[in-house]
Amino acid sequence: DAQTRKLIDEIILELPEQQRLVIELRDVAEVDSAQVCEMLGLSEANQRVLLHRARHKVRLALNDLLIR
Repeated sequence: DAQTRKLIDEIILELPEQQRLVIELRDVAEVDSAQVCEMLGLSEANQRVLLHRARHKVRLALNDLLIR
């Protein structure tokens, strides 16, 4: 719903810059991984790590907020 989406957006804004950029490009803008790597000058492995960490942090923060 709209409230959950707003929470996710707020959580994403709190991420470290590289994680924020990767998750915004991959999950919000739906840019493919090769393009993200090219745009940000990242290796495929680094992009995957950043995306995994960003998604994990978003899940944890969202879970914490929803449990309250």
